[in-house]
Amino acid sequence: MLSVDGDGRPRRKRNCVSTPLRGALAMTKTKGTLLSAASMKIYITPIEEKTGSDAVRALLGHAYRAEYGGALPEIAKTPRGKPFFPDRPDVHFSLSHSRTHVLCAISAFPVGADIESPRHISRSAMRFFCSPEELLLFDPLDLWVLKESYLKLLGGTLPDIRKMRFSRDGEKITAPDETAFPRLYRIGDCRAAVSSFGEMPADSVIHVSGSDALFCSSFDCH
Repeated sequence: MLSVDGDGRPRRKRNCVSTPLRGALAMTKTKGTLLSAASMKIYITPIEEKTGSDAVRALLGHAYRAEYGGALPEIAKTPRGKPFFPDRPDVHFSLSHSRTHVLCAISAFPVGADIESPRHISRSAMRFFCSPEELLLFDPLDLWVLKESYLKLLGGTLPDIRKMRFSRDGEKITAPDETAFPRLYRIGDCRAAVSSFGEMPADSVIHVSGSDALFCSSFDCH
């Protein structure tokens, strides 16, 4: 993988947004309309023979081939660690894995995704990343994946999570930046969330068998 500096330095505008996102984000806000979820696809696969990191790359390769065709482009990272395709600035993606599953969101617009296996969240951890008001509205693990997905969308770092405040009115969830669109998912026992600029995250996920993702990885996703 490559490392990017210079033009890749993130800047702050309400929240830090890394350089590869700025063009798409500016275009999204210029249009001033919410697009349909048609361009976003969310893929998930169980972790089988591969480790989490290997399975993540295999699923990304599968998703890219399914949506755009061809081999997986070279991947670079911003200084804050957000991966992107230097040669395909029109394609955005986000990756995550739990103990049992791998999640990949791929879109024409900036996106962040997170998935977590069921686990206990201590009181001290809850005090770190959420407010008492948020805990009245959200399950702690739901809130965690929402904030992680939003953090990945922005290309921020973990300390930034303390400043984020989500709210909800029934099923409608509002992100700290109201131009972002978050959505929660239940995938088996796992909790997942996807946040996006420019389009509402897809309302369903595409399940891929581990062998299908592995087949793609073996042949042309490198």
